[in-house]
Amino acid sequence: MEKYVAVESVSQVFDTAHGPFTALNNINLAIRKGEFVSLIGHSGCGKSTLLNLIAGLNKPSSGVLICDQREIAGPGPDRAMVFQNHSLLPWYTCFQNVYLAVERVFGASETKARLRERTAAALELVDLAHASSKYPREISGGMKQRVGIARALAIEPKVLLMDEPLAPWMR
Repeated sequence: MEKYVAVESVSQVFDTAHGPFTALNNINLAIRKGEFVSLIGHSGCGKSTLLNLIAGLNKPSSGVLICDQREIAGPGPDRAMVFQNHSLLPWYTCFQNVYLAVERVFGASETKARLRERTAAALELVDLAHASSKYPREISGGMKQRVGIARALAIEPKVLLMDEPLAPWMR
């Protein structure tokens, strides 16, 4: 099987007040389509940094990242990220937070009714249909995280990146 996600000689150096900080150094990783991979390591070892690079949220200091035979040059709907923090817009309801992503990805090709169906199905999948009209301030931390998961799944990404998605539930 051919590699679907490739991390080739990737390094990430951040400029800090105390000089350069190397978060990742010469990382190589190949993931095949359909594989489930977990990154395990101590706090601060670069797991989130690597996920952010694969998501296209940051560019590496050196090396190359590839997804589906194309270089990752920025974020895209083929890769969805579930963050450690829920990253919900507080002025939007749970439904609206998921719908926003769905509309961005499918708005040009699907009807508004289909976009609403897709959003409702994603909230149902994470058992939050009952909370669709609630705002983030009105739900628990675990529920907020599930809204983030619903948002990621609703856009049907080819790669789902999850940065400690269960951490709020495990505290």
